[in-house]
Amino acid sequence: MKKNIGYTVIAVCFSLFNSMLKAYPIERIFVKGGEMKYHHVNVIVSSFEISKYEITNKQYAGFLNEKNIGPQGILGGIKLINVGSNELQVEYKNEKWMPKPGYENYPMVMVNYYGAVDFCNWIGGKLPTEIEWTYAAKGGTKSKNYTYAGGNIFDEVGWYKDNSEQHSHPVGEKKPNELGIYDMSGNAWEWCLNDTLKLATGFCVHMGGSWYATEQPGRIDAHYGNVPTHFSNSVGFRAVFPADSVMLDKRPFRNYKGKSWNNEPQQIPGKIQCEFYDIGGEGIAYHDTDSINNGSGKLNPANGTFLNEFRIKEGVDISFTKTRDIDNNPYNMVEPKMDQLYVGWTMPGEWINYTIKVNKTGNYTVRLMYTASGDGGILLLLDGNKLTNELLIPSTRNDKEPIAWRQWHHWNRIDSLATVKLKKGIHVLTLKTVTNGNMNYDFLELKLEN
Repeated sequence: MKKNIGYTVIAVCFSLFNSMLKAYPIERIFVKGGEMKYHHVNVIVSSFEISKYEITNKQYAGFLNEKNIGPQGILGGIKLINVGSNELQVEYKNEKWMPKPGYENYPMVMVNYYGAVDFCNWIGGKLPTEIEWTYAAKGGTKSKNYTYAGGNIFDEVGWYKDNSEQHSHPVGEKKPNELGIYDMSGNAWEWCLNDTLKLATGFCVHMGGSWYATEQPGRIDAHYGNVPTHFSNSVGFRAVFPADSVMLDKRPFRNYKGKSWNNEPQQIPGKIQCEFYDIGGEGIAYHDTDSINNGSGKLNPANGTFLNEFRIKEGVDISFTKTRDIDNNPYNMVEPKMDQLYVGWTMPGEWINYTIKVNKTGNYTVRLMYTASGDGGILLLLDGNKLTNELLIPSTRNDKEPIAWRQWHHWNRIDSLATVKLKKGIHVLTLKTVTNGNMNYDFLELKLEN
């Protein structure tokens, strides 16, 4: 009975978390690199990903909570948001930040340049440069050279002074541009990166116009800005992310050079053991931010045993579940098996490839056994193409945990993470860490639906 009550409480908390603090996933649009004329000069723009929508109050509240930012809105001695303004659309109640009712999907405003930068750093991204912002707003390689982002008629693509009724609006209500990006003209100005900024008296650009501005500032080529400490009820931001080889080039998946672990594809329906990723090394079988296995041979001593030295010379970080109240601790939501290998020390942008054999075409439910010391997000790709959008991985932290490092060892299982359609045959499945990281992956399971 006690166990059932516990699971009920967990389910209720998870539901509340999803409804109030679902800070991510942040939907992204891939922007293929190319050439454009910028201020009468031809510039080459590298590929990147950009948030589909302006960052919302709901998303920013999640950041404030994860960073344990108090009611003054200060991080590292710097004020990020204007807590003294009635027009701030997030509020601090019961020691938690949350959007004001009804404003969950409005663009986050009353956030200064520093507040935008810190959010982007937290999610593994950055603010767009002026060139990146302009290139994305123009539609990248699909540009039709519109005056505004998405068209020549401002009313169709953005909220501005003449149609906004003097307030911002939920993101994504107007037409997107050629790439499927919303609100790059109007609704909220968007901070751009100043990578030479040294003083709070410096100048930081914000682009795109706003609900408060007239038509001219909403033009793609318009150029405005302010000091980085500036707060406004019409200035927000969006984020950009690096485009790795998984998103850049599909050709490696047409003639894939990796091979399955032990020459045996993992069978679907069934479990994909995350440590049994493909053979082929960095940039082929996986991408890791460093070349050191932080588990095998480092945390776990190189003593000749299978569990301590598994794939010791590869960059993917691998450990295994241990007793002694480490992985069998009282704060698990789901009890893991002991002496099971798993992938850990994950970082945004890292990815791992698995050769799989799908034995029957159909719809599959995705399950995940994991830990997460903070809320995060993952993405699944099949043969180099998106199989899912970013999937929310909720934190398994517990405020009652007395041992700080054990926050990385609270295990949980999501039984219905996503539903995907798979075709019979041999495929390459990619597991990509998108947001936050600090997650451990034991297994993915793909279960055939009836």
